[in-house]
Amino acid sequence: MKKAVLFLIMFFAICIGPSYSYTLKGEVTYTVERARKEAFTNVEYSLPQSIIDKNIKDPNFKENIKAIKLGATELKDRYIEYYSDDRYSVLYKNNMLYVYYYLQNGQLDIIEKRKSLQAPTQSFRYDVQGELKEINLILSSENSYIFKVTGEFVSHWVGDKGYDKNGKVILKRY
Repeated sequence: MKKAVLFLIMFFAICIGPSYSYTLKGEVTYTVERARKEAFTNVEYSLPQSIIDKNIKDPNFKENIKAIKLGATELKDRYIEYYSDDRYSVLYKNNMLYVYYYLQNGQLDIIEKRKSLQAPTQSFRYDVQGELKEINLILSSENSYIFKVTGEFVSHWVGDKGYDKNGKVILKRY
């Protein structure tokens, strides 16, 4: 279970942090600017509509909401995360490159596509029209940066908290 939780933290890391730089093991320091530069290499600007159409409504809505209320983060075929803004995400074990973010009514809000399951990597967040909205540079299971498609800094995630540019917690993951 601990291994699954660590993987979930890495997979759902959403860039936010209390400072503008973070030193990883091996003495690699990332500033917001360095993270931005790396995040914006080889960007995938669109997502096929077929992926969106299959997930526009959470196919397991009732079961997922029940699991969230019970505090479950892992079901037989998927992982679930709940956020302080009342959204939740679903990661299916049979295709772990995609994360589906739903509003509390089960309507699709964002689809995240990850380039790789190993950090460091990029992930791209698309709206329900398939347009790129945010780019995430995932550095480790505990650290990632999120930027708007315009390059504007959104957040730095450290552990289960997302921080704005002033170091204020703006989102939590449960």
